[in-house]
Amino acid sequence: MRRAPLPLLAGALLVACGARTGLRVGPPDVPETPDVLDVPDVPDVPDVTDRPDAREAGCVPVDDRCGAAEVCGDGDDDDCDGMADEGCPCAPGAVQPCFVGQPGRRNVGVCRDGAQVCEMTGTWGACLGGITPRSDVCNGVDNLCNGCSQQADCELRCPGAGDPRVPTGAPFTAYPLRGRDFYPGLARSWRWAVEGGPCDRLSTRASFTLEGAASETATLRPLLSGDYRVTLVVVTASGRTLSCTWLVHVEGPGLRVEMCYPESQSVDLDLFLSRPGFRGPWYPMGRDVFAPTPSACGWHNCEATLRGSGATRADWGYAPSPLAACVNGPHGAEWSALGSCANPRLDIDNNLSKATGVPENINVDAPRDGDTYRVMVHNFSGTRARPLVNVYCAGRRVATFGAPPDEVPRFEGETNPMVGAMWRVADVRVRVGVDGRTQCEVSRVARPGGAPGYDVTYNDPRF
Repeated sequence: MRRAPLPLLAGALLVACGARTGLRVGPPDVPETPDVLDVPDVPDVPDVTDRPDAREAGCVPVDDRCGAAEVCGDGDDDDCDGMADEGCPCAPGAVQPCFVGQPGRRNVGVCRDGAQVCEMTGTWGACLGGITPRSDVCNGVDNLCNGCSQQADCELRCPGAGDPRVPTGAPFTAYPLRGRDFYPGLARSWRWAVEGGPCDRLSTRASFTLEGAASETATLRPLLSGDYRVTLVVVTASGRTLSCTWLVHVEGPGLRVEMCYPESQSVDLDLFLSRPGFRGPWYPMGRDVFAPTPSACGWHNCEATLRGSGATRADWGYAPSPLAACVNGPHGAEWSALGSCANPRLDIDNNLSKATGVPENINVDAPRDGDTYRVMVHNFSGTRARPLVNVYCAGRRVATFGAPPDEVPRFEGETNPMVGAMWRVADVRVRVGVDGRTQCEVSRVARPGGAPGYDVTYNDPRF
C-alpha cells in the first residue's frame, strides 16, 4: 500500500506525508549539480574572411544570412540580434528547436540547436541550450561554424555532428565518457562537467549523476530525457589546457511525460496520465486521496510494485515492453522479477520517504495511433509547489508547462481527507507514422469558459 489507512495518518501527515511507505526504495539521493567548469570567456568570433589563409586555401565561408527583420516560424535569429523568433505568435507550452547564432551557421561544425518554450503571452521565450559559434581554438572541430575552420591538425579531437563517439543515451542508463576517445596523449589532469536541461534550471537537485569527474573516464547517468551539455578540459603533459563541449542526446521511446519541481525535497506531488477515452473523475470516491481512479496511470498502479489499496496494474491493451526499457531504472530488480516492463509505466514515484528529489516520469513505450491522454499533477502534501512538466515524443521535447515566468500560481491546498490542488496540464494526441515513429499533438488544458491561465482546482476531482 502507498500509505497507511486514514485513521493511522494523523501523526504521519505531520512529516509532510512521507509515510506512503516505511521503506526507502530506488536510487540514493541525487547529488547536487557539479560546478560548471571555469573556462575563460570566449572572445568575439573573428571574421574568417580577414584571415588570408582562408581565401588562399579556396574556402568560401557559409553565408551568414543575416537579414533586416525576423522571420517567424523557423527558430532562427534572422536579424542576428541574439534572439530567435522574438515577438512571433505560438501556442503556449509548445517547444521548438532554435539557434541564436547567424542563421547560415546553424548545424554547421560544432553548432547545435537549443530550444525555446512558448510562454503564456503567446510568444516565444528565450532560446536556451545548444552550442553557438565561438573562437576557433585548435580542437579538431569547426568552432566558427562557417565551414572554414583552419584547425585540423590538433592534439584534441572534439566530436562533430553524427560522431560515433557520441551515441544517443537512454534515461537511467550509464553513459561512459572516455577521455582517450578525444585526447590520446599524456595528460596532467582531466576534468568533466555536465549541464542538464529545463529541470536543472529549476530544481536544486540535478537530473543526473556524474562519477569520476576528475578522471580520464567518467560515467554520466541521466535521469531525464533531452540534451546534456558535456565539457571536457584536459591539461596536457606540457601544461597546455585544451577543451571542447558537445551535446549528448538522451531519449526514451514513444511518449514520456516528466515532472520536476524545486520543492521536491519537502513537498509530495503525484504525476498522473489518463487512459485513452477516460473522462474522469480522477478520484471516483470523491475526496479519498488513497483511491485514485484505476483508469489513470500513477503511483497506485504503474510502478513495479503496486501500492494502491486493492490496485491492479494499469492495462490499456498495450504489449509489455522488453526489460531493456526499464531494467536500468530505480526499480530494475523488481521489473526483472516480473520479466518485462509495464506499458504504461511509472519509473519512480517522488515520495518523501522513498525517492526524495528525484524527478517523476510516466512512459507509454508503444502508443497507438490516435490515442489521446491527459496529464494531471496532484499536490498531495498540500504545501505550495511549482511543478514543471515536459512532454517528449520519440525522444524529442514537444511541450513544456510551468516553466518560469509561467509557474503554476497558488498550487497548494488542504489534503486528507480533501484532494487538495489538482493541475490539469495538457492533452496529448499521438500520431504514429508509417516508419513507426511517434509524433504528438499537445494542447494546454484551458480553464472552463476559456478563462486565462492553467486549469487548477481545489478539492474538486473532476476530469
